[in-house]
Amino acid sequence: MDAVFGLAQEMLVLLAIALIGLIMRKGNVLPRETNFVLTQVILYITLPCLIIYSMDIEFSLALLVEFSWLMGMSLFSLCLGSVIGYLMRKRSKLEQERQGVYEATIIFGNQGFIGYAIAFLLFGELGVLYAAFFMIFYQFYVWTYVIYVVARVGQKITWQQLVLNPGVLATTVGFLVMLLPFRLPVMFSDVLADIGMMTLPLSMILIGSLLAAIDFSSFKKLMKNKYIWYATGAKLLLIPFLLTPFLWLPVSTIIVGVALLVTATPSAPTVSMYAQKYGGDATFSSVIVAITTVLCIITIPLLYALILFVR
Repeated sequence: MDAVFGLAQEMLVLLAIALIGLIMRKGNVLPRETNFVLTQVILYITLPCLIIYSMDIEFSLALLVEFSWLMGMSLFSLCLGSVIGYLMRKRSKLEQERQGVYEATIIFGNQGFIGYAIAFLLFGELGVLYAAFFMIFYQFYVWTYVIYVVARVGQKITWQQLVLNPGVLATTVGFLVMLLPFRLPVMFSDVLADIGMMTLPLSMILIGSLLAAIDFSSFKKLMKNKYIWYATGAKLLLIPFLLTPFLWLPVSTIIVGVALLVTATPSAPTVSMYAQKYGGDATFSSVIVAITTVLCIITIPLLYALILFVR
């Protein structure tokens, strides 16, 4: 129980950091370019450093088996989320510009920012390592299917988007580092660690800055929309709960914990960015992102409590 309360406390700290980002952006202390700059810094500098640092370990056959479990659960999670998102969209009576973002907020979680943060908080560098492999398929999926879901038109996907995105590149480099017959030099490893540790606070400041763009009057109005709450329930409760049978399989607690908790992350702000770019309702998706981000402070510790109870 102490571990659950500890996680809840850490989640509140993350929310407080996000709140600082929101206040600083609302007060124009952070300029309009903040979201773009922080996104670039995190995706191309701090997060790759954290991934590569966490993968600077000795490779073994046991790790290969664990990676296979992670990627299998990742595929299951993405397929499950896609089916649920599709069925919920088909049954909805939303306007055309909201249907795609409704489906996307159910499928795609904030794995790249909050997912890594939770994995690191609970399991340290090993958690980041497992999270990196759990997200391999997600990195491809988020650059392809999310565009199709939001845009619903024939968007062209290039191989550069699939292969040369920072998540896939960092995981590939990290895997090569893992295969080396020696560890990275201490000085280089320390540089990776120091830069990588910035990922967590910068990610939360970015999330707060992104949420600052939501108009308060629109937020209050959309809070009454039942589909906002359907998406929230599916993302934070239904899909993670359907993964709980993995708790009874012969696989380590850390692996199952990373898979379930990363899946339970709130809806990704990326959906709002795509909605703005491809003509979806960005405000509608931003409200879902905001609500799921706040409520995950409750749902993720509860899911962690379930993991500890079963294990």
